[in-house]
Amino acid sequence: MRLFTGLLLLLLASSCSSSEEKKLTVSDQIKVSLDTVMIDAGQEFLYLQDQLYSSSLSEDKSYLINFNRKDNSAEKIDLDNLQLDRKIQFEKEGPNGIGNYPQFSILPNQQILFWNYQFYKILDQNGELVRDLELEKIAEEYLGVNEYFARSLQQHENNPDRFIALVTHWQSNTEFILDFDLENRTYQKIDLPDWAKNIERYIKILYDGNDAGGYGTGAFPLLANGNFLISSNAFNEVQVFDFKGDSVQVKKWDTPLLGYEKEYVPPKTVEYTTGGIKDVERKLGEEISYGSFFWDDKNQRFLRFSDKKSYSEELNEYNSYVSTGADVFLSIFDKDLNLIAEAQIPELTQTPNVHFAKDGNIWIFENIDDEMAFVIVEIEMM
Repeated sequence: MRLFTGLLLLLLASSCSSSEEKKLTVSDQIKVSLDTVMIDAGQEFLYLQDQLYSSSLSEDKSYLINFNRKDNSAEKIDLDNLQLDRKIQFEKEGPNGIGNYPQFSILPNQQILFWNYQFYKILDQNGELVRDLELEKIAEEYLGVNEYFARSLQQHENNPDRFIALVTHWQSNTEFILDFDLENRTYQKIDLPDWAKNIERYIKILYDGNDAGGYGTGAFPLLANGNFLISSNAFNEVQVFDFKGDSVQVKKWDTPLLGYEKEYVPPKTVEYTTGGIKDVERKLGEEISYGSFFWDDKNQRFLRFSDKKSYSEELNEYNSYVSTGADVFLSIFDKDLNLIAEAQIPELTQTPNVHFAKDGNIWIFENIDDEMAFVIVEIEMM
């Protein structure tokens, strides 16, 4: 294992209410150590082409399931013993079929929720169907048609009949929440306040003048600590859906390191054939990009990485500028989303891959010579 230790200057900032943004900083220090661990796959070759972006973590953080989209198999990775536990084969067709390229998440009872367009089913870890949620019938006007997609779908921590979906409308790039009550087969639609400014940064990509898709700020969902959070990479804020009050509140921050928003506002449309999209992507990447929130259960706190990328003049196979590194920042919030600390992490020089908190530390996926590894970041507040 490799171990690196350093002292970082940390900036503490007060959190701001949804109606104001105020700056306040205090100096402090923390100790950071990085440790790299490898996953023992035995004689198997793990599927790393998707960089773990098609994976899900168990609620107790003892294992993750990494899905192989090429053959509908899954790898159950034991994170406590750092080894491959077993492989699970799922069917594409038939009563237990999950179709092609589904989204999925591990439920609190260890069963697996799969979903896609007009498909919302729970299977066990042997690939057998347990329950069809039939969300496409309950919310037919949204999930019964292909112009809407459930970007995220999760079961409430304390109510197995309550499911929360973050839904995207492709044409307008609008995001909203659907709160399902399966016992009564009803749902409630909750709009996100002040989300329009994210929609205004959506870029329509044209190919010879025809609509060829888009490029937006993205929406990052998280179900944790009794709340459902949605954030974007363009604004230093988070929308918090309170399950008890069925309302959404917005928390905002404006800090010396990260500010409040990206300054660069991209054009509404970009013609792909002129190559202009690569310049837009570069300008957006060189500015701060706010990462997704994740929950540290042991320390009862929220964490978030943000970064500013750097680029060379070289182009990759997708005709985009090659990233040569990044300045990476870590923000630490208490359980009520009050900002406690914020610092650049000089030991991290690339945008963090898939990451999560386990046992009070941050685990970041790394592909090392085509083997699964994790960089474990330990943070000690001093």
